[in-house]
Order: sequence, then structure tokens, then C-alpha cells
Amino acid sequence: MTIEPGEVLVWGRDYAFAARMHLRSTLDARSPAVVGLPGARVQIVLVQGVVERWHFMEPLARRLVRAGHGVRLVPELGRNLAPIVEAAEVVDRVVDGVAAAHPEARIVLVGHSKGGLIGKRVLVQRALRPDAAQPAGLVALATPFAGSTRARLLRGSYIREFDPSSEILAALAAERAADARVRLVLPRIDPHIPGNALPEGMTGVRLRSSGHFRPLATREAADAVLAAIAEAHRRAGACALARVAPASGSPARRSCTTTGR
Repeated sequence: MTIEPGEVLVWGRDYAFAARMHLRSTLDARSPAVVGLPGARVQIVLVQGVVERWHFMEPLARRLVRAGHGVRLVPELGRNLAPIVEAAEVVDRVVDGVAAAHPEARIVLVGHSKGGLIGKRVLVQRALRPDAAQPAGLVALATPFAGSTRARLLRGSYIREFDPSSEILAALAAERAADARVRLVLPRIDPHIPGNALPEGMTGVRLRSSGHFRPLATREAADAVLAAIAEAHRRAGACALARVAPASGSPARRSCTTTGR
């Protein structure tokens, strides 16, 4: 594996942060305590990445709560080693629970790395159930939608899913209808995903800061996630109005795919 000179410092800082979070998640057996406002208009389901427990998402969750949102972490995933399809079933049940507890709220998924892939799978699967609550969107932070060439260097089926040639990545890429509801937040340099680019059909922003894990605890990334959540919320509202508008051929109506309440 070749590491570019500019990545050396990024690797060091990134793994120092990840090591602290892994240690904390190993020693901390409590259940998540961060839930935010029960009456919040937007409820966020935060999905951690591979080999991560829910603790990795807690710094970001706290920032979202301070912004006035409700949050739901997903300890049910453990270290998120299950295949993406199986993990999506777990998150799908969590979304059902959030929708039942907050019927008037809009739900937005926020996923880190593998969590973003799981989130898109949830969008796709729930769109097949018109009567189910539909998330307003997905914010994917440092997510390898096109895979990572470095996945080929590591053992374990839970890593091999990120190989650019994997079947699950191809299947997710083919589901283009969900892409309009996906917002990406990409680090400037991501040592786990060399050359990570914005996939065609999705929108997003590139951070000034670097790292695969550290953005989970930075203000810059949190602000970008909050902006993407606000955009998903606004778009869902516009689509809801378009569905009841008499002008069925209006641009707003035509631009809406299956979306949240």
C-alpha cells in the first residue's frame, strides 16, 4: 500500500482519534444517553461505520442536539460487522420505531462511512413500502459509494464489501432514484478512501479538513451535516406541498422522488 506524503500526518491524527474512541467504546458499556428534544421537528438516526460502536457518532450527535434536533443512535449494530444488507434491516426497524414515537417529525439518516451505504440501502428498501415512513434524506459522511482500493489489502468479509468490484456496491449504485435524497460530506483527504469523489447524481460538499474518523468530532463537519439536514427538511416540505398542489406537472412535483413526510 502506497501512502502519499500528504497523508502521513492525516493518518497519525486520524488513528489517534480512532484509538481513543475504540478504547472508550470498549470500556463504556452504557446505553446511549443523548436523545435530544422529544418534540423536535427533525429526528436524526445516526449510523456508525464498520468496526465502530455507537460511541463514534456521539460527538456529532451532541452537536445535532444543540441545534435542536432529536437523535437516535444505533447500539443494536454493535461494531457494525454484519453485511450491509443485514445491517440495513436493523436500521430499518430503528426507523420504524422512531416514526412510531414521533409521527409528526421528519426523519433524516446520517451515516459515517459504511453507515452511509447502509443508509442508502434503507432508502431503497423503504421506497418499496409506500405505506412506511420515508426518511427525508441521507447525509453520508466519508462514505465510499464507489468503494476503496485499500479494501483489497485487508482480510475479512466485512471489509471486502468495500472493494470497488463488490456486488453490493454495484447494486447500490444501480439504485439511482434514491440519489436525489443523498447529501455527501467528504473530507479533503480521506486516508481510507483514496480519491473519494462525489458520485454522479448526488450532491455534497468537500471539507477543508482531512481524516476518515476525525471529522465526526469537528465543528466544520457538523456544520456541513446540519446544512445538509436543513436542505433535506426543506426539500421534503416542498415535495409534500407539491403532492397536494393542483398543478401535477409543476417543476417541484416532477423533481420529487419518494420522500419523507
